[in-house]
Amino acid sequence: MRCAPNILTVVVSVGLAFTVASARPAAGATQAQKKAAPVKSTAPPENNAIPLKSIPAKNPIPTSENSIKAGRAVYARICRDCHGLQGKGDGIKAPPGSKPANLTDAEWKYGGSDAEIFKTIKGGVKPFDVMEPWGKKISDTDIWNTINFLRDLAAKAAAKPAGKK
Repeated sequence: MRCAPNILTVVVSVGLAFTVASARPAAGATQAQKKAAPVKSTAPPENNAIPLKSIPAKNPIPTSENSIKAGRAVYARICRDCHGLQGKGDGIKAPPGSKPANLTDAEWKYGGSDAEIFKTIKGGVKPFDVMEPWGKKISDTDIWNTINFLRDLAAKAAAKPAGKK
């Protein structure tokens, strides 16, 4: 079973080579045909099977002190071990070799909209040893409150002067 990752790497590499080769325009292709190549999507990569269109685009729970407090409690219980006390991705119990997301910066690999964050928390990130799905362990309300807490945490981190901790 130790060779499974190597075999997977070879299979993915060969598949990628075929994809790249088939995506190249033919030698006689016109300039217009070359320009008509599809544009790369700016959408985040699919991380789970939950359809994004099934999730409200905006958090249905208004930001309030109560919501932030409830989200802080959820974060402390399920997120802090990997993402760290301040959400910077430096938790002490993150799986070896993993790099948990910094939840206070502007770069969100799986999207930073309310709906995309909800999808990531609820459905996890494949492979699920990266981030397990929490949708069966916590309620949707808990997830929305956690998003409000994360927004508050990021705003406070951005408001701190550089060099201060």
